[in-house]
Amino acid sequence: MKSPVKPDRRRRKRIATAISGRIVYPGVDAECWVNQMSATSALVEVLPLPALDTPVALDVPGIGFSRGITVRHTGSHVCIRLTPSLRKEQAMDDRLSEHGTSKDRDAPPR
Repeated sequence: MKSPVKPDRRRRKRIATAISGRIVYPGVDAECWVNQMSATSALVEVLPLPALDTPVALDVPGIGFSRGITVRHTGSHVCIRLTPSLRKEQAMDDRLSEHGTSKDRDAPPR
C-alpha cells in the first residue's frame, strides 16, 4: 500500500536559490548564502549560526529586506521564519517567482 502524499502546507512556494545576501542579528552583521527562499521562509548558510529563536534581519539583493526569527538548524544552515507584511509578502512572492523562472540565476563558484 502506498503512503498518502502529504499536501503542501506552505502558503507561498519555496524555490531553490543561489543568492549571496546579508544577515544581521545581535552582535553579528555577516554575509550569507540563501539556498532556498519563499516569501515567508529562508534556508540560509551563515557562520556563526544564530541561536534558535533569535530575531534576524535578512537582506537579499533583488528580493528585498525582511525580518524574521530562527527556527531550526540544519548542518551549517539556519531556517528562518520571515514575517513580512501582507503587501511585502506578495511583492516578495512575485519577485521570487520571477527569479525562479530566470535563466541567468546560476551562482558564481564559491
